[in-house]
Amino acid sequence: MWIQSGTRFLVVSRMALVAVAISFSATAAFAQAPAAASGAGWYTGFGVGQSRLGFKTGDFAIGPAGTSTSFDENDTAFKFFAGYRVLPWLAIEGGYDNLGKSRVSYVNAGGTANLDYRVDAVKVAGVGSFAFGNTGFSAFGKLGFGYARVRENTSGFPAVVGRADVSERDYRATSVIGAGLQYQLPRGLALRAEYEHYNEVGESPLPVGRARAGLWSLSLMYLF
Repeated sequence: MWIQSGTRFLVVSRMALVAVAISFSATAAFAQAPAAASGAGWYTGFGVGQSRLGFKTGDFAIGPAGTSTSFDENDTAFKFFAGYRVLPWLAIEGGYDNLGKSRVSYVNAGGTANLDYRVDAVKVAGVGSFAFGNTGFSAFGKLGFGYARVRENTSGFPAVVGRADVSERDYRATSVIGAGLQYQLPRGLALRAEYEHYNEVGESPLPVGRARAGLWSLSLMYLF
């Protein structure tokens, strides 16, 4: 079952990345042409930031009595996206987010065991915006759906928690919301600062375990 889900994820991911690649190619081709600051049109962008996973701790409560569990929930993240402004204040946007790696660690008399939890996702969303006059600033909100992949690998489990080590994958559709600020730069460029939230990824019980995922990011955009 996970092989079929993995194939679907790869197909969707490749489609999203191809769309972004085409957009970036067009960006290079039209680099000398002024982009539309408003109205309908395409845009694309790349961003970096920090992810944070909110693990559902009950899903990860394993091991014998006396086991200490700790969560490392933050990592560097990156994203690609492309969209089309249907109206000056409304766009349809798709993209790919890589939320990096988080870790759950277990410590007891048997030693230390680790569970590495990697999340990436493709998404599509509607984006509504409001411009603050002629200041170049605008605020926006985002609502849509994502298809998230969790890759989980463990080490040291047999000695510490009494389970075999595993390498698992899980695929799940989830909702995505976001909000942020955008600033228009010269020559069709723009800066975007935003926060996005995936409602839930993973599954219960272990493997794989559930988490909510958030992403703070700063992106450079090109508006055609």
